[in-house]
Amino acid sequence: MKRKVYNSMVYIALVGVMMTSILLSMLSYYRYMEQIKEEIRTEAAYMATSLNFHEGQNLDAYKDLTASRITWIDSDGIVIYDSEGQKNKMANHKNREEVKTAVEKGKGEDTRLSKTLNEQTYYYAIRLSDGTVLRLSRETQTIVKQMVDYIPVFLLMTGVVLVLAIALSKILTDRIVEPINKIDLIHPKQNQTYSELTPLLDRIEKQNIDIEHQIEEIKEVENMRKEFSANVSHELKTPLTTISGYAELMKDGFVKQEDMGRFSATIYEEARRLIAMIEDIIKLSKLDENQVELERENVDLYELAFKVKSDLSLRALEENVSVHILGIHATVRGVYQILYEMFFNMCENAIKYNKPDGKVAITVSIIEDCPTVIFEDTGIGIPDEDIDRVFERFYRVDKSHSNQKKGSGLGLSIVKHGAKFHHADMSIESKIGEGTKITIVFPEDRD
Repeated sequence: MKRKVYNSMVYIALVGVMMTSILLSMLSYYRYMEQIKEEIRTEAAYMATSLNFHEGQNLDAYKDLTASRITWIDSDGIVIYDSEGQKNKMANHKNREEVKTAVEKGKGEDTRLSKTLNEQTYYYAIRLSDGTVLRLSRETQTIVKQMVDYIPVFLLMTGVVLVLAIALSKILTDRIVEPINKIDLIHPKQNQTYSELTPLLDRIEKQNIDIEHQIEEIKEVENMRKEFSANVSHELKTPLTTISGYAELMKDGFVKQEDMGRFSATIYEEARRLIAMIEDIIKLSKLDENQVELERENVDLYELAFKVKSDLSLRALEENVSVHILGIHATVRGVYQILYEMFFNMCENAIKYNKPDGKVAITVSIIEDCPTVIFEDTGIGIPDEDIDRVFERFYRVDKSHSNQKKGSGLGLSIVKHGAKFHHADMSIESKIGEGTKITIVFPEDRD
């Protein structure tokens, strides 16, 4: 940038000098020609006046008083007098432009170039009272000749200006660039610099904020991954330890024959719990990385709620909890399997953490053109300090109580990621001992 600014200033200075020199030369030449023309016109007017009042004058008396060539021409175009003594060698002047104009209008002028273009002759003619024509002429430089004569001066001026331009351009460029070089990119708004740079500094400030947010998000994700890895290790270790311990007792013959069924059932349940947990982890990974390959389709949320109720009817009976479906048919464009997992986990949690003779209500409606599903239960509720964390992986509100409830600990996390996959918004309300209400709002007509 500094080099470009520097070169631009030098180029502008040189072009400025050249243009100024050319314009001054043209102006000087124009004034020079106007002065000569005015001088010749004045001389011709004085001489014509004298000749009109005093006939038969000898024009030799005038040739020493003027630098112009004097020519006197009769009405037939024949040269009567020439101050350079060339009248006998001169051709008829009747058709000369300045003579013709003078005969017709009283005055005439013309400028004719020499063959070399270095000189030109200005002619001025005036008609006398007796019909003859008095003409004065003078050779002058052409503009080309004058420009050539000025070349050494131009070169000298250009050299001087070039040296000054280089020196001043370096100084000015350094002054212009210095505030830019000193910009604090970490805190761009604190810089005292050109107002023209304010939009750029605003964008840098915004980018810095975005980068900070991205770094914070990356750190948060990294912490979540670490926490997730630790939780996975702990959650997998528990069923594996149970399976390994029971299997070892059975292998070494320390289990009575009548206890073999109970030990085998425990190993089976823990193995199923382990498989369910691994399947949920795989589902979450696919949702995280947006690798879901299932096609979207129109899903009736009301019918889906009845399907989930039917699949959890045995579990609800075991827990002595009733499930009620309310509302209307509402359709969303989504992946059926993911929506099923969301509804299943929400309903299963509502049943699992409910009270004996408790209730679960699933309401499907359309609010402000948006399909909405509300899950309400009369369960144990969630403390205020835990509400923001219930959708985290493996997070349990009451560790001691939750350990009695079999599950992977990933259900609500799958619900959260499924809602995000479908661009849905979630909100949660809960009171200890009274129950929990979770609302999912799907966008209108959105794939």
